[in-house]
Amino acid sequence: MNTYKIDVNIVDDHTMFSEALAEAINRSEEAHVSRTFTTLEACSHTLAERRPDILLLDISMPDGNGIAFCQQMLTEYPMMKVVAITYHDEYSIIRRMLDSGVHGYVLKNASVHRLLDAIVHVYHGEQYIDEEVQNILNRGEASTVFLTNAERDILRLICEGCTNPQIAKRLSFSTETVNWYRKRLLAKFNVSNTVSLVTIALREHLL
Repeated sequence: MNTYKIDVNIVDDHTMFSEALAEAINRSEEAHVSRTFTTLEACSHTLAERRPDILLLDISMPDGNGIAFCQQMLTEYPMMKVVAITYHDEYSIIRRMLDSGVHGYVLKNASVHRLLDAIVHVYHGEQYIDEEVQNILNRGEASTVFLTNAERDILRLICEGCTNPQIAKRLSFSTETVNWYRKRLLAKFNVSNTVSLVTIALREHLL
């Protein structure tokens, strides 16, 4: 009997999340997590030596853009499959990730069962788009970037030159939460740094 389990690596800078996810996947009969990474650089170095069947990739990483990283890795290692697992539910981000060649897209609020479905489907050569993600794609692209109240508050303080700890103190958030929102704003506006983000916010009179 074939007892091979699908080899999975996880790239996510939230260690508690990736450890819990790895434990859940390892309890399954389908897959096993052999490595986890908290940076794209560490992942890239390891992939040069050994590649998994499936790479679970967060889009917002501390040392780079997961979309560009996905495209680069799939160009270098076309046999490897990549599944995005992220909080990003914006049409533009989903569309760009799919255009990069990603094989699956699952939101982090999905059940482990659905993620395992994605792993199995992608491993067997099928594309997997989670139902919630497909609904977003079906609604089509919004004409403007939508900001939640929290995102708007954080963007305003970023434009005022506040650091993450300063923003966290003023809004009663944790610094980690503010950092996550900052990365989400960069991704929403498709920019790589805070200067570009502030430039767009001021130019478009978003505040």
